[in-house]
Amino acid sequence: MKEKYKNHKMYGCYSDDNNVMVNKFINLLFKMLPTQPRSFDTSDDPGFWTNGSEILCPTEMECEVLADFLEDVFREISTITVKTGYYDPFEDIRNNECDDSTGFYYIDFE
Repeated sequence: MKEKYKNHKMYGCYSDDNNVMVNKFINLLFKMLPTQPRSFDTSDDPGFWTNGSEILCPTEMECEVLADFLEDVFREISTITVKTGYYDPFEDIRNNECDDSTGFYYIDFE
């Protein structure tokens, strides 16, 4: 199950065209990322990957660094919000929701 960490709010000059451009960039990024990690063991350098709607990251630090970078890139041109969270293995087991994302941190966009 998803646990939200924080919303990375962005401020600046926005336009619908800029939001379209940022959404295209995000979609291209999803297309370029692998759809599975190199390893499902988060201690074995699984790398960044996507499930088609989120960027999945092996560690909280890598997730936050990438989210902060994307926030900086989008800050002045878009109303897109960069969000981070974690698929908690203990909660997923308790809720019988384990899947490939369990144990990974994630970045998604609103």
